Amino acid sequence: MEKIIRLAERYPHLTFGNLRFGIECGDGWADIIHAFFATAEEVTAGGGGALHLLQIKEKMGGLRIYYRLADTAQKSWIRIDEAYYLAEARSFHVCERCGRRGVLTYNGMLYATRCAEHAAELESEPVSPGPRMSIVVANMVLPYNPDTDPFMSKRTD
Repeated sequence: MEKIIRLAERYPHLTFGNLRFGIECGDGWADIIHAFFATAEEVTAGGGGALHLLQIKEKMGGLRIYYRLADTAQKSWIRIDEAYYLAEARSFHVCERCGRRGVLTYNGMLYATRCAEHAAELESEPVSPGPRMSIVVANMVLPYNPDTDPFMSKRTD
């Protein structure tokens, strides 16, 4: 969580003071969150309104970023929403603990996206089939494929 908290300093056009419930996910997703923030910062710095972060958390094994947009033109909020859907889809393929490639797992009580090492700590097994996520690109809904995502090619198993 420390890596994610430090990200706030890099994005002066995003409002972090309104995080009502805070940050409730592991540092393994810091790069995913950074990519989302970078897009949101680019949009808002270019006069695309304001983004107020409300909460960042893990839910059912995936990343959730709750935010509110203010004074935002449709073109701007579409770009931010596209970045959010991509972040959520990526989170189901990245270990929340360490940032290596991961899969959605379940141990009878908890869904979590973990690499093999961290899944073993939870005594959890991969969920099969894993989630089939969609992303929005240029107003088109497309299936997310981690094998064609350049971000994912930097992840190790």
